[in-house]
Amino acid sequence: MEWMNDIDPEILPEPYRRLVGLIGIENVLRLAEEFQGMSIYFPKLDGTLKIVRDKRILDEYNGSNIKELARKYGLTENWIRQLIADNPVESSQMRLFEEVL
Repeated sequence: MEWMNDIDPEILPEPYRRLVGLIGIENVLRLAEEFQGMSIYFPKLDGTLKIVRDKRILDEYNGSNIKELARKYGLTENWIRQLIADNPVESSQMRLFEEVL
């Protein structure tokens, strides 16, 4: 609704003001309409993001790019080696080896 653009975020309660900066006034008002009066908890995404990141690392691993993967994902080379050691069947190198057989 066009009139929503006339709302000054400064008149909104604090949680709404912070959200306006992230997603805009119209989306904040939509959220408020849907969830007003409710407490909403956003669980941390660390575990989910780690799963996706690790899968990408394993998919991108070619047997000789540990240093590049560590740099790309902001991890240590030792951490990449440990991930690969813990998931040998999932690494690209092992899939390539299986295709040759």
